[in-house]
Amino acid sequence: MDFHRLVAPVFIAVAASIAAFVGVVIVAASLQDDAALDAEAKVIEQDIASLPKSLGVLAEDNAWWDEAVTNITLEEDIEWMDTTIGESVSGIEDIHGLLVVRPDGSLVYSSFVEDLPAPHVLLDGGFQDLVRSLPEPKPREPVSQSGYLLADGQLLAFGASLVQNTGTNDLDDEVAKHGHPAIIFIAHLSEMRLQGMGAANAIKGLSLLDHPGRADTTLPVIDFTGKPVRYLTWQTAAPGSEMISKMLLPAAILLLIVVLAMARFMRRANQLFRELEGANKAKSAFLASTSHEIRTPLNAILGFTELMSLELYGKVEGEKNKEYLTLIRQSGEHLLSIINDILDISKLEAERFDIYAEKVDPILVVDASCKIIQAQANEKQIELTKVCEPAELYSDERIMRQVLINLLSNAVKFTEPGGQIMVSGHVVKGRYQLVVRDTGIGMTRENIQKALSLFGQVQGEYARNHTGTGLGLPLVSRFMELLGGDFAISSVPGEGTTVTLGFPLYGTKDQA
Repeated sequence: MDFHRLVAPVFIAVAASIAAFVGVVIVAASLQDDAALDAEAKVIEQDIASLPKSLGVLAEDNAWWDEAVTNITLEEDIEWMDTTIGESVSGIEDIHGLLVVRPDGSLVYSSFVEDLPAPHVLLDGGFQDLVRSLPEPKPREPVSQSGYLLADGQLLAFGASLVQNTGTNDLDDEVAKHGHPAIIFIAHLSEMRLQGMGAANAIKGLSLLDHPGRADTTLPVIDFTGKPVRYLTWQTAAPGSEMISKMLLPAAILLLIVVLAMARFMRRANQLFRELEGANKAKSAFLASTSHEIRTPLNAILGFTELMSLELYGKVEGEKNKEYLTLIRQSGEHLLSIINDILDISKLEAERFDIYAEKVDPILVVDASCKIIQAQANEKQIELTKVCEPAELYSDERIMRQVLINLLSNAVKFTEPGGQIMVSGHVVKGRYQLVVRDTGIGMTRENIQKALSLFGQVQGEYARNHTGTGLGLPLVSRFMELLGGDFAISSVPGEGTTVTLGFPLYGTKDQA
């Protein structure tokens, strides 16, 4: 087992967790920044829109008045205008100028408290067009408009309303002769006012630009014709980004701690892995040595038992004695097969199993394996058939035969009397497939996983009657891997088991 492949999932999980945490923080910070930016934009839009709206309300209050109709439309009383509506300019902080304009666009009255462009500049700059664009009022319905206008490089907020009769006096005929003048209140949107607006809403760097800046922190100021004349910009608070910048140092310290902890874990895990690997090899070496030591006297016991059964050196009296000799020989052979399996698996675990790959005739190997198993099949009246097409394999004949014998032994063991075992061999997609199929008790998917594990034995009412170490299928699986072949098993409880082996053909690239 590769140590790096063993710990890789741990590192992937830790890295994925860190990446997920960082991603969540970044997304949360981004959402917080976006929410703050949207809130700032809405506040600025509301403040910018509120100024001309308030001027429009003021203009309508002064224009929708019978006294204004008498003194502005009919008499053009400058003194009245100066003492009445002109006081609004000096008395209200947010108003910087006032214009009274005839329907033809000529000036009636003006009053300024700030250094604004001259009245004729304002009229030529757009207010004359504004007054002319106002629709003819309907009876008892005020006509007003508010917005922004750029005049002589200054951005001005305005509110305009036509002077109209409220209906308390019968002046409609007189007004119709003179038309409807307009009262226009003006406020200069200066840098100072913008700074005060930003300070009131905790917005930094609120200012005007002649051209668009960053798309996310720029709002256009639209004049009454629908054209953008200036652009508002500001420094967004970006609370999410500020939070991330404050978290950088703690996050770096935490990441360093995680790296140091993972490094220590790696050292300890590597040391433990090496110790376990050494212990596993020592166990395998011990099993191999012990199995070898046991096999030597066991072969002697089997040999002497065989000699006694042949009665070469004297007759064995009594049927019971002959029966006991047969039982001793059968038990010894069974024990020897178990020891051989343990020795093989020990060599495989210790990576000391040598293979000798060469050209192999699969038909001969199948015939030889079936002959060994035929006697066991005959005892249970199991039909054993084989159909193999000729081919040349590149494999170790001894191991290949052992694999087939293991599979056939299992098939005979777990197939009820009168059943069938079929062995077939065909060339499929550049490999030679040997298929061993039986009509035995079958296994579930969980049983297959257990049977493929070392010393794993499937428990069942039929299987309990058969002894074994549980090394048959694990040996087959490891032998096929050692030979560079394929191994697949499928089974259905009550219907049987099918094992498919794929061997490289002689002379193909699999040979390497």
